[in-house]
Amino acid sequence: MKLLPGGKSKALSAGSLAAAALCAAMTVKAARDLLMLLQVLSAPAFYLSLRNATLPVEMPPLAAFIIGHVRLFFAFLLLFWLSGLVLAAGVWARREWARRGAVWLLYLTAAAALLLLAHPWLAIPKPLMYGSISLAPEFNDAVTAAAFFARFASAVCGALTLWWALLLDRGELKAEFH
Repeated sequence: MKLLPGGKSKALSAGSLAAAALCAAMTVKAARDLLMLLQVLSAPAFYLSLRNATLPVEMPPLAAFIIGHVRLFFAFLLLFWLSGLVLAAGVWARREWARRGAVWLLYLTAAAALLLLAHPWLAIPKPLMYGSISLAPEFNDAVTAAAFFARFASAVCGALTLWWALLLDRGELKAEFH
């Protein structure tokens, strides 16, 4: 069995192998993180230390959701990377089910990037303002810069994932699957 089979797109084979390697590493990391989180959450000292903790008043919605559903979020990350690994291996093997799954996964990732591009305040705190007066200039500068970089990264990543999805969905690569 060859890693880059003859008669097939070598770029698709190499790309799917690289994606599988990345997803495998991230799956291992997500599994370790989930196990560590479950160990921490099972310790009674953790809840005692949280008794006096304070949360920001205007926490970003995504962060507030993650705080409220931390186990679900880490389980989702594990499932996301594991499905990416399976789909990348299936694309390498030129299976039609894997192509369709990869297309959907790439479209959903592009949609999430578009959402972050349009509304970076879902994941990044808003600047602290009282009317037009800045309450924390250094903090406001930091979150404004973070919003810019989040928009830039989501634009680049969203464009790449949409391009890959369109190549697999409507491009000439679609003919390689059986």
